[in-house]
Amino acid sequence: MKTLNILHVHKPWASIASVMAKMKVFLPIAVYLLINFQFITTQDWLKVSKEQLKILRNNVRGSQGFNQQQADLVFLVDTSGSLWTSDFNEEKKFVMNLLNEMSVGMQATRVEVIPFGSQATKYITQISDPQVTKNKCTFNERFKLMEHSINGWMTNMRDAFQLAWEVCLNNGLKRGPLTKVKTVVILLTDGYWNYPYDDSSPISRAQSLLAGSVEVFAIGVGNVDFPRLRQLVHDPDRHAFHLRDFNEFAELATYLRGGELAVLHFSKETRNKGNKGCITAPG
Repeated sequence: MKTLNILHVHKPWASIASVMAKMKVFLPIAVYLLINFQFITTQDWLKVSKEQLKILRNNVRGSQGFNQQQADLVFLVDTSGSLWTSDFNEEKKFVMNLLNEMSVGMQATRVEVIPFGSQATKYITQISDPQVTKNKCTFNERFKLMEHSINGWMTNMRDAFQLAWEVCLNNGLKRGPLTKVKTVVILLTDGYWNYPYDDSSPISRAQSLLAGSVEVFAIGVGNVDFPRLRQLVHDPDRHAFHLRDFNEFAELATYLRGGELAVLHFSKETRNKGNKGCITAPG
């Protein structure tokens, strides 16, 4: 009986079955690692000279030579429950770090912020409701107050892209034409959408933006579903990457705004609103 037991334990096919079982466990892990780490160097295209970045800036569909020191930026900020508060704070940090390299105001870069959870809303409206009193100082004051729980805990990315489409392509107050004013949507998310339950996909709306000559970046935060992010952009190798690997803020800012960082002198009306320290500061 002992001999039979030993033979049973050492059956070749039993060993093969054991190996295959282990492969079933480790293969998904390997695939996950491959998917996530293939994006670590996708922002390497930014590591070129300023002059090359300005050339790349115009090398997009629909461009007729974009105005320098100007861009219209729409940030779609995921505030859903699938992100930890630390992830949400990293999203806000990304926005602030990028805008630190840009001038923000009526004659420079205008910024719209659309947070999305169970619903999507316009939170900062420099593009859909431009006013001379809106600048980087007023942006910073309001943006710092934006809370993680602002719009509920589901992930309605579909309506966020719908609002972005309205801001960029169906807005009589937006600067134009899009062939001259660089217009960019920057999505910050973990890539998981789940609301509304019957039709949660934002892909068709993202494609409508792309078809309208709006450039879309998808930046992964936290535990990211990269295959989904890739479906939302025109060139995944350039426009989809992970926030944790990104530090090229000055380079991306140059690509977006063009030209050099300008110094803005705000109007008397703006100064009277108490924007101390912003009179001659960049943006």
